[in-house]
Amino acid sequence: MQVSSSWFTAARLLRLVQALRAVPGQAPGLSPERATRTLWSACGGPSDEISEIVGVLRALTLVTPPNESIIRTRLGNKVAKAAAQGDVTELGLLLIRAGLFHDQARQLVASGRVDHQGQLVCRHGAISGGAPQLLGVLSLWKEVSIRPTVRIPAPLLAELNSVWAMLPPQVVLPASLTRRKAIGDRAEMYTVQYERSQSTDVSSIQWVARDSDTLGWDVEDRSSTPTRCIEVKGRHDSVPAFFVSENQIEKAREIGASFEIQFWGDIDLNRPAPVEYAILRSAGYPTTIVDLDAQLKSGKWVLTPVRWRVTQA
Repeated sequence: MQVSSSWFTAARLLRLVQALRAVPGQAPGLSPERATRTLWSACGGPSDEISEIVGVLRALTLVTPPNESIIRTRLGNKVAKAAAQGDVTELGLLLIRAGLFHDQARQLVASGRVDHQGQLVCRHGAISGGAPQLLGVLSLWKEVSIRPTVRIPAPLLAELNSVWAMLPPQVVLPASLTRRKAIGDRAEMYTVQYERSQSTDVSSIQWVARDSDTLGWDVEDRSSTPTRCIEVKGRHDSVPAFFVSENQIEKAREIGASFEIQFWGDIDLNRPAPVEYAILRSAGYPTTIVDLDAQLKSGKWVLTPVRWRVTQA
């Protein structure tokens, strides 16, 4: 499924619900040949979007996988029943938990502040341009306020701020890089979750690597002065070893104690991220190296040149 968060307009959310309710809840279901016409008759819109709608329903495990007759799953029946009674929040929660709004959720959390009740509060004008589709989904909840001030209650904020909501969409890469990038993404996500769990102001924890990979670090804690700059490393095993770039070495020397590295080992991509995060925290991760330059000079960590670049003089 290759759809971005901006795809989920109000009209498409409605069509998702209508299409789900049109899918049979038991065998024989809809054959692939009949599915497009039947679902288009139920929800309208451009007929070429039906495949995308079915793809979203499959990604949420609301209907059966490809190469099978299309039938609602048990979860699909539950969501369809709630929608028939006017409650679409079940579908909204699944979309958030699937990480389909990961970029907009990050912007929303970063734009607001948490009040004494644990609510996220921000001006509507400060976020409406950056998270319009997510605000539309959040408006499904009666306890959410959108205008003139966005107010997200604590339980829903916890969903937006959780590791599963921050999972970026799958990126198509060469096979040799796919696993490495996936491990790195998970490690960064776990650091953001960890830092926000330790902070009284979740908006101060910024996942800056989602916007630029040239800074020399991945996450910032802006609640401290100077800002803590956190570079994140991940591995599939527990060996405490990782690579750093020349830029990161320079930043470590320049920033000193404000530069730190967080290392997450034993990352297993076959485990669900929320489950794995709890397992890794119980195992004592992340391993934190504060002031990398000082740690290297003390000999606690060793910097080894593994290759040298050769250029013509």
